[in-house]
Amino acid sequence: MDSKNQQLYQSIFFALLFILGTLASQAASRSLQEESMYERHEQWMTSFGRVYKDTAEKEERFKIFKANVEMIDSFNKASNKPYKLGVNQFADLTNEEFKLRNRFKSHVCTVAKQLFKYENVTAVPDTMDWRKKGAVTPVKDQGQCGK
Repeated sequence: MDSKNQQLYQSIFFALLFILGTLASQAASRSLQEESMYERHEQWMTSFGRVYKDTAEKEERFKIFKANVEMIDSFNKASNKPYKLGVNQFADLTNEEFKLRNRFKSHVCTVAKQLFKYENVTAVPDTMDWRKKGAVTPVKDQGQCGK
């Protein structure tokens, strides 16, 4: 084999080694990122007491969690908004599941519809600020009301 062909083969060989090395490095980096996200999901599950019925459900919820966390991180890095998004107890829900979960279901959540009538009331104000009366509490997570 002449020296020109030998140099060509060596150049191709080193180029292939470089490409394979780059691909291996990227794969290792992705697997480290994936492992880090798995750890983050496990910590999140512990923080919010989340338990799944089987590994298939856990894997599906992990995929949703990962997509939501990536969207949150991307928003926080790119946004110039005066607020930041954060991971909360709903991080493993799709947008549709979150909407359905938090839709008010008065017909389901109301145990009994009883009319309450005041007796002997004559002077009723036109308006009432229940916040000033201490009757309104902060918003609470009502969970899966009616399910």
